[in-house]
Amino acid sequence: MKNYSLFISVTTLMLSFLGFALAQETINEKFVNIGQISISNLYSLPEKTNSIVFRIRNNSSRTISHIFGWVYQFDKTTNKVGKNYVLLNNPHKGGNIIKGKPHRPRTVAEWSFPLVREPFIANQEIDYTLRVHPRSIFFANVETAVEPPPNP
Repeated sequence: MKNYSLFISVTTLMLSFLGFALAQETINEKFVNIGQISISNLYSLPEKTNSIVFRIRNNSSRTISHIFGWVYQFDKTTNKVGKNYVLLNNPHKGGNIIKGKPHRPRTVAEWSFPLVREPFIANQEIDYTLRVHPRSIFFANVETAVEPPPNP
């Protein structure tokens, strides 16, 4: 009986975390799964800072501390032969967590990547993408305690 109640409580806890992670996503948002993380197709360009913000979901079982990635700008209107990709950031400078710190497993956080040059905000034919190699994702050495979700 004791093992059965332990199994039920662990299952309930896991389902509550899954529901919390799914509630963070919007309806129009699609995540591209690249293994340990998933990157959203939606991004934002803050006007006050020279950076770009991507929403990233942590698919791993550990807390992410640093992400180093390449931010590319490309033209959506070019022919199917090839797209003009332009690197906009220094890949040796990692991203900064803006919202969702620490980036726990199965949660979505907003990561800001500083840009080297000004992005084209007004141009609708320009799109941005983030490329992250699996070895460019670093995890926390010590996992922090999980805080319970607030009561509504």
